[in-house]
Amino acid sequence: MRKATEFFNRHLKSDIVAVLDASAALEITEFRLFQLAFEDWHGKSAKVEFMERQFAAYMFAQRVPTWVRHFSRKILKLQSQGSLDPKSFGIWKRLPSRRMVLFAKVYTAVLLLVFVLALVSIYALPENVLAMFKGCYFPPCY
Repeated sequence: MRKATEFFNRHLKSDIVAVLDASAALEITEFRLFQLAFEDWHGKSAKVEFMERQFAAYMFAQRVPTWVRHFSRKILKLQSQGSLDPKSFGIWKRLPSRRMVLFAKVYTAVLLLVFVLALVSIYALPENVLAMFKGCYFPPCY
């Protein structure tokens, strides 16, 4: 199977592709990958200002620090061996709360109701009003 970054990012350096693939494998952001890489390499958390400078250099100058390069390769190696466990790096998948699930259900129901009401109101319009909208209004017809 081809990795997503192979097709879209053919022009990128291999270190950048490794960072993208590692963050995708762990299902985290690249910034979070930088934080985890620093903690793995140095054994402590980095200051926010330092991390922002390093990440800005990565984003704008395509510079990958040694500790991020090493960590990315480590993640990809674990993934290729089939032994990658995000929990071992302190990454836990957040399950949706009951409130979030309820909100999603209510939001979906309201959207569906609005859509159905819009369709019903369109079909309830008199014929002379609908006649004004006959024709093609979108490209390629003008």
